[in-house]
Amino acid sequence: MFSSPAQRANRRKFLVFSGTFLTLAAIGLFYSYSRPAIYLASTRVQINPGAVQVEAAVSTGGTQGANAPRSLLNELQVLTSRPLVKAVLEKMSGAQRDIASQLGADSVAALQAGLQAKVAEGTNVVEVSSRGPDAALAAMLVNELVVAYTGQLNDAYAKTSNSSLTQISDEVAQLTQKVQTQRRQMEDFRLRHNIVSFEREENEALGRIKGQTEALNKAQEKLAIAEGKLRAMTESTAAGRPLAAPVRPNATLDNLEQRASQAREELSEMGRGFTPAYLAMDPRARAVRNRLIELERQIVNQRQSNGQVAQSDQSSALADARDEVNAARDTVARMTQQTAGNRGALQQFATHFNDFRILRDELAPLESLLRDATQRKARQEAGEAARRPSVRVVEPAFIPREPWQPQYTRDAAIVLGGAFLLALLAMWVVELFNRIDTPPTWVVSQPSPYPNNPNYGLGYEPGQDNVAALAHRRPLAVEYDGRAPMLPPINYPRELLQEELASILTNASPTVLLFVHLLLRGVSPEEAIALRGSDVNTATQTLHIANSQEGDDTRTTARDIPLDSTLHKMIVNTFKVTPAGDAQPLLGDTNAKPAALNDLTTELIYAAHDASVDQPAEVTPEALRHTYAAFLARQGIRMADLARAVGQMSTAQATIYSAMAPAGKRLGLEQVERLMPAVRPAT
Repeated sequence: MFSSPAQRANRRKFLVFSGTFLTLAAIGLFYSYSRPAIYLASTRVQINPGAVQVEAAVSTGGTQGANAPRSLLNELQVLTSRPLVKAVLEKMSGAQRDIASQLGADSVAALQAGLQAKVAEGTNVVEVSSRGPDAALAAMLVNELVVAYTGQLNDAYAKTSNSSLTQISDEVAQLTQKVQTQRRQMEDFRLRHNIVSFEREENEALGRIKGQTEALNKAQEKLAIAEGKLRAMTESTAAGRPLAAPVRPNATLDNLEQRASQAREELSEMGRGFTPAYLAMDPRARAVRNRLIELERQIVNQRQSNGQVAQSDQSSALADARDEVNAARDTVARMTQQTAGNRGALQQFATHFNDFRILRDELAPLESLLRDATQRKARQEAGEAARRPSVRVVEPAFIPREPWQPQYTRDAAIVLGGAFLLALLAMWVVELFNRIDTPPTWVVSQPSPYPNNPNYGLGYEPGQDNVAALAHRRPLAVEYDGRAPMLPPINYPRELLQEELASILTNASPTVLLFVHLLLRGVSPEEAIALRGSDVNTATQTLHIANSQEGDDTRTTARDIPLDSTLHKMIVNTFKVTPAGDAQPLLGDTNAKPAALNDLTTELIYAAHDASVDQPAEVTPEALRHTYAAFLARQGIRMADLARAVGQMSTAQATIYSAMAPAGKRLGLEQVERLMPAVRPAT
């Protein structure tokens, strides 16, 4: 199938190229697609560190921004520092910490190695990015990193604010504590001693005592009035003067006097508007005047009635006055006793109230100092506001959907391209070491020693003008390497491959199939045509090849070829050979006539063509016999035994086969394998 050296070289190139390319491509693609995906999440924050700088361990994360301010570069180191990453890792949930622990023994260092911070040119905006195998972890890390950094920056600001602010804050705290303590003491004192207010009158105890004192004074006043009244009544009685009756309220008299007053006012009003003559004629005026006269009469009668009652009550008035004096004296005595009993409580309350006022007076300066300190602290903090750092998130990090690295498609293309180039290189290296330099060839024209037979040496008789003969006509040539003397030109048939032989056997007709099997056992074309049925010895399983110089009747045994099972079955079953002594040719037609060598050669070329053998015109009977002889020679067979197997050889042929023999001890015919792989029976 691949008979020529060019075809064999092309086949070798194809195998080397395809094997190298497929192997490298498979390894490269497996490595490329087996790499874990790396996700990139980034956030942008605007940082104004103010006058505060956070000190942290040296960062191993990537930072970029050589033209940025020094203070901002310091903040980049803090953003990617190990303490900050460790603080974020400690705040993660259990599942996220498990994912981070899979990054390596030191998960903090692994997370820190994937961090990078860079400054946008000409701004104070910092881009913080995180790379890792987990998209959610990368996004969460940069977001929480900004939160932790903000808290740490505020803590650093609180620690590095000036000493005056710290001092004033301490002063405010101390004063606040003192004021609160003083207020608690005052409140406890007030509740313990029942002090309601700083005003004396608003306190219950003092108000009660004051009320008792006022009641005592009123009772004493009533007693004095009652005693004076009793004394006056007693003196009047002793002198014989009438007693002034106590004025008792008279609702009828009061009503009559009120109605009379209204009538007088009404007449006065009418007198200012009308003349007396008119009023004398006016019925309304006369009615008012008559009503007034009647009312005055009733008033006089009522007063006379009251005077009579007063005279009858004078005797009882003196008794009432004595009772009133006695009651007033009892009230004064009782109130005096109560006031005397509360005098001690009043003195104790006054003492407590004075102490309470002292506490209030002590609290007032403390509160004043606290107000002053608070105002000074507010003014100080207002001055520090401009120095306070600030962090504003411009764009938070989101969970990436596509991996950042590796770029599988691009890497796959690189792998295929590299595999292609390396396959070409491997093919070139293999061909470099397998290249056979062909020595220069000179074509020497010389007269033929046999002008009537131009095919001499090719194995054909004169007059055989066919395709095979034409295919083997070539000028005599000699290969000269510059060292050995020129020898007569040698042309030897083509040596076929075992695959080519198997294909020819598959596509050959029955007659050509037997012809090929005979040639591949060492039988020459002429000997194969001359074989008869009598040459087959089924008892000894041999095929007798007679000497070509013997006659048909007096042939003697030249050599015997063993009949293997394949050849014996083909001769016996296919051609129905009769027992020994049959003169029917093995390669004959239906009329028992021997087949022509020219026809067998042509059919052999047909079989080679159908088998897709390269250059089928070179597949001749001599080429098959030469292939078998070369097969034995390469096993190291002795030349004498080679002649026993393939028949007599010329000097040139013996030289060729001797050169094919490997180095070492030569083997006998019984020690070599006589069947080629293409004709061995299938096992």
